[in-house]
Amino acid sequence: MIVDNNLYMSDAQALTAAAASTKSLDMATALRNVGSGEPIELVVAVKSALLASGGAANLTVALQDSADNSSFTTVVTGPAVAKASLVAGFELLRIRLPAGLRRYIQVYYTPDTNDFTSGTVDAFLVLDRQDNVARPSGFSVL
Repeated sequence: MIVDNNLYMSDAQALTAAAASTKSLDMATALRNVGSGEPIELVVAVKSALLASGGAANLTVALQDSADNSSFTTVVTGPAVAKASLVAGFELLRIRLPAGLRRYIQVYYTPDTNDFTSGTVDAFLVLDRQDNVARPSGFSVL
């Protein structure tokens, strides 16, 4: 998948406690030249493993929108993901952007039970899904 640097909301964002993405996107300008009718997906993935301060921890990711880039409202909330799954490369959320979003969007991260001591996340928009299936070396199709 090819990602435009201007469409990142979190780029290796350190995550220790509940927080919004480091950047919100202005949909009036960020997507101005994107083809009409193209499905646009939000991808939120673990960049480096998220480690909790102790015991259990879950992370929930939400897409939020705003008319004024100040007061954000949650539009979509993903499932709570357990600490054991929060390893590099794990996709926390991948959804098509819903219709009717207001001008600005951001991602909001909410850990529960325990905060994280280290780890980073990425959140960005893409046009195309990459669904490669990894095959072992020497694999052949008959």
